[in-house]
Amino acid sequence: MSDSRVLVVDDEERTRTYICDGLSALGITDQARGVATAEEALAEVDRTPIDLVISDVRMPGLNGLDLARYLHQSHPTTRVILITGYSTRDIERTAAALSVEALLKKPFALDQLGEAVRNALRLKRPSQPAMIPTASAESIPRQIKLIQRDTGAQWIGLMNASGKVIMDTGANDELSTILTQIEYQGWSPMIASISDQTGPCFLYVEGQPYDVYITSLDRSHCLIMIYDRRWQTSRIGAVWLSARHAMQTLTGLLSTSPSPPRLVQPVTPEYVHQGPIIEP
Repeated sequence: MSDSRVLVVDDEERTRTYICDGLSALGITDQARGVATAEEALAEVDRTPIDLVISDVRMPGLNGLDLARYLHQSHPTTRVILITGYSTRDIERTAAALSVEALLKKPFALDQLGEAVRNALRLKRPSQPAMIPTASAESIPRQIKLIQRDTGAQWIGLMNASGKVIMDTGANDELSTILTQIEYQGWSPMIASISDQTGPCFLYVEGQPYDVYITSLDRSHCLIMIYDRRWQTSRIGAVWLSARHAMQTLTGLLSTSPSPPRLVQPVTPEYVHQGPIIEP
C-alpha cells in the first residue's frame, strides 16, 4: 500500500465511494478521498499537496477538463486521470494536450482503474496473488461459506441461468421475499446472457433495506450477494474484488462437478455474525 494522496472528483457520491474503496481494496492507497465539484477540488489542491486527481469530465460548474487545465498550469506535479461516459474526439484531444495520464470510459472495471492509477503514480505492479486452491480441494458449499466470510454478506446464493436458486446460505422469510423479487426481475438470466457474449459482468442494485450484488460465473450460473443496509456496511470495491477472486474457483468447481447441483442446499453461515432483523 502506497502513501499516495488521491483526490476523487465526481458529483455522484456512489462513484466517489466506488473509486476510493476500490483503490483501498486493490492495495494501492488508503489515502483517497472525494469531493463533489471541481471548485472543491481546486480549494483542496491549493491547501494540500495531492499526487493524483481522478475527475469526471461532466459536472455542474467547472468541468473535469477545466480542472485539468488549471492543474496543468498551477500544479504541474499533480497528475490527472479523467473519467467520462460521453467521450468524443475533442475531449480526447484536449485531454492529451493537457498531459492527462488516462481517459477512462464509463463503465470501467476496478482492474482498469487500478492499472491506470498505478501507471499514473509510477507504482510497481503487485506480485502475483497466491494460487487459488484447485477445484478438487473444496466443495461448492465450502467455497460459498468462504465467500460469505470474505465479503461479510448476510446471504449468498448460487443461481442458474433460469433464475432459480440452486444453493444458498439459508434465508429467512424477509430475505425469501427479496429473492422472489430477484427471480421475477430476471437479472440472473440477463447477466448470464451478457456474460456469454461479452465476458464476466457485475451488477449492483441499491435498495431499501437491502443491497444486491450479482456477478456472473459462467454462461449457466451467477453468484448473488445480499447486504442489509440497516446493520451492515457494504463496500462496492471490496465486494467486487472478493467476488472476482472467487469466480475462478467456483467456475472450476462447477465445470468439474459430475452433475450440477439441482436442489437448494442451505449452508450454515458459521463465519458471519447474523444480526437481528430490525423493522424499518
